[in-house]
Amino acid sequence: MKKSLILVLPLLLGLISVGSAQEAAPARIVIDEDQWVVFYDVPSRRFRAIRNNFVQRRFDATATDLNTSATHLAIEASRSTPAIGSRLSDVSDNLGELAENIGSETVTVAELDALFGRAHWLLAQHYLASARRLRDSGNHRATGLYLWATTHHLERAVLWSNARIDRKLHKTLESLRALAARLQDDKTAESAIREKPLLKAEALLLELGQAIDRPVVLKTGQPPPD
Repeated sequence: MKKSLILVLPLLLGLISVGSAQEAAPARIVIDEDQWVVFYDVPSRRFRAIRNNFVQRRFDATATDLNTSATHLAIEASRSTPAIGSRLSDVSDNLGELAENIGSETVTVAELDALFGRAHWLLAQHYLASARRLRDSGNHRATGLYLWATTHHLERAVLWSNARIDRKLHKTLESLRALAARLQDDKTAESAIREKPLLKAEALLLELGQAIDRPVVLKTGQPPPD
């Protein structure tokens, strides 16, 4: 039987429902690995659907998914640090504006791709910050889940930026996913932590930021020992 994890999570595209981040006592839910995959991968699936529908001129479906994506990013923005959250809110607003004008000639595929890449880039930093917070509280399992999400969004940011994932990058991404999986296992979590997985994810974040010319919002300062 799969282990479950208790997390405080927001309303997520109809999958789950909890109170706002500002409420004094947000709801608590239990999710397992399968549900988590849906949680972190929802933007990816939605973005791909938006692009496909837009190219095929199914503008009603495109607008619906753009608005849903805007809502998702707004919720994540409310859970993030001020610096990352404000930028996620800007992307959310841009997606909402595109939804209103989706049938016009001013909206382009390139514009959609750029926003999707930016959203993934910011979500990667948001989830890395969440992983750090949970690591510091000693919750290795949740740290692993957020590290997995970080890795996923870093990869998506590269792809939406039309950059190439070479063998070295692929190997690094797979290494981070393996560490994320080990963090979720009580038998291997301590050894995985000793390999400094979050510092490795941060190093990759900085490296990719230079490769795809995207600024890193996450300010690390002097993080505690990994």
